[in-house]
Amino acid sequence: MIRDIFEHHSSRVIAIGRVVLALLFVLWVGIDPQQPVRGGAFGNLLMVGYVAFSCAMLPIAWRDWWLDYRLTLPVFLFDGAVFLTALYCTDGEQTGFLSTYFAFFIFLTLSAALRWNWRTTLTVAVGLGLLYTGMELRLRGDGSWLEAAKVLRRASYLFVISLIVTWFALQRSSPLIGKFILPLAGSGVSPYGAALDYALQATGASGAALAWESSEEPGSTLQLAGSLAGMTRHVPPEALDVFADPTPTLFDRDRRRLLKLEPDRTLSVEKHSDGPQLAALLGLSSGMSFPIEGATGFGQVVLVGIPGLCRDHLNLGKVLAREIAHGLDEEEISSIARETAAVRLRGNIARDLHDSVAQSLAGAGYRLASLRQQLRDGKDVLPEIDSISESLHAEQAHIREIIARLRTDSVNPGARNLGTELDRLANVLGRHWQVSVRHEDNAEPLLVPAWMLFEIQQLMREGIANAVRHGMARAISVRTEKIAGGLSLTITDDGGGFPGAGEGERPKSIAERVEALGGKMAVATLGSGTRIGISLPLGGRP
Repeated sequence: MIRDIFEHHSSRVIAIGRVVLALLFVLWVGIDPQQPVRGGAFGNLLMVGYVAFSCAMLPIAWRDWWLDYRLTLPVFLFDGAVFLTALYCTDGEQTGFLSTYFAFFIFLTLSAALRWNWRTTLTVAVGLGLLYTGMELRLRGDGSWLEAAKVLRRASYLFVISLIVTWFALQRSSPLIGKFILPLAGSGVSPYGAALDYALQATGASGAALAWESSEEPGSTLQLAGSLAGMTRHVPPEALDVFADPTPTLFDRDRRRLLKLEPDRTLSVEKHSDGPQLAALLGLSSGMSFPIEGATGFGQVVLVGIPGLCRDHLNLGKVLAREIAHGLDEEEISSIARETAAVRLRGNIARDLHDSVAQSLAGAGYRLASLRQQLRDGKDVLPEIDSISESLHAEQAHIREIIARLRTDSVNPGARNLGTELDRLANVLGRHWQVSVRHEDNAEPLLVPAWMLFEIQQLMREGIANAVRHGMARAISVRTEKIAGGLSLTITDDGGGFPGAGEGERPKSIAERVEALGGKMAVATLGSGTRIGISLPLGGRP
């Protein structure tokens, strides 16, 4: 409860501190029979008047951010004048209020630090210190070095304490808020809605609106939350310019007033203004707006119903803008990464289906067509049917392996002997396509990761299918060997050659798979047949 009242409300803290200091000063002056030392009734009247003034400033700091800002400098000058006048009226040789002067001095320095930049704060601290020292020397100095040393000692303590307080105040000038955490993908919560909920929670606002324009397309996506909740809609660029209001702003459109936080962290006022464009579009009378500038887009946020809206919320808006921009950029980049992964996955599935299912069915179709002729010739086709059935069973097992790979998020562990696996596959493909397929490899075993074995097998399947279907090949050789930094796969056939080989015309599915693996491919037409040379890096991309 107390935290909600004072957090991000330095004006309230200053106003209450002023009241408390004034009451305590009047109390202790009234109790001390020797006070006031100078000024008589004027001193008492000054203290009572300062209490009344402090009480009058309290509701302004609580409810009116515009008047509170406009009165900042006059009120600060009046506080300083009261401080010096009180010093004059109450400081004597036998009695004094040294601790009170210390409290007033720190109060004025901290007020400056919370309202202005470090240069102004340092100027205030030095100026007050010099005025205090000068008046003390005037009131207490008797010309002796001992008395002057006492005054200078007190002044030095004041100055050092003021510097420490100022440093801590300026270090905390940027509000501390929690990190904006994006909703989980698939949760059904949009990143824009999550950003507004984050802003509502940080400020206590009752309603919020966000207009976000992506750098990829014109127009804005408008999202509403809280008391402004409604349907998300698209706003054309001619209806809303999200770049029109580049600074955090407090606005009162009924009175046509603006208070802006400039890039150099100074505040500026603007009268006779229609207010931020997004607030005008939604017909909102008062609140706060701030821009969101990210790497993937630009936007505006408007918050209404913030309890005790004051200048401190401008700094809070700046921090919120940074967090939300970072979150929306992260979401956009993650979305692009997910889309890229999905495209890559679809491409992998398409290649796997083409290199396995489509080619297997095509081979089975060729062999079934030949059965018709064998039946006409009166030949026994049962052995061929058994062979086709065996090939289809083998392909069915391969398809199950592909499905299992799609269902798991992990890559198959372990290493496989490439020569042994390709020898087995050569026999299967030779029977399936009814051609001679021979595999040759290194004398020493070549071990590769399981995922890479799968990719090489797919390349071999597609290469042999192309050689039979398009080149009418009858004999095909596959050679693998280890090379510097990787391995090579060479597929040579005795078919009719590959049209346009070496001139940019390449087997599309094989080329896409090789490129995805970070390898290189070359196609050459021989005197009788075609040779496809592929080099792949070991430990490439799964």
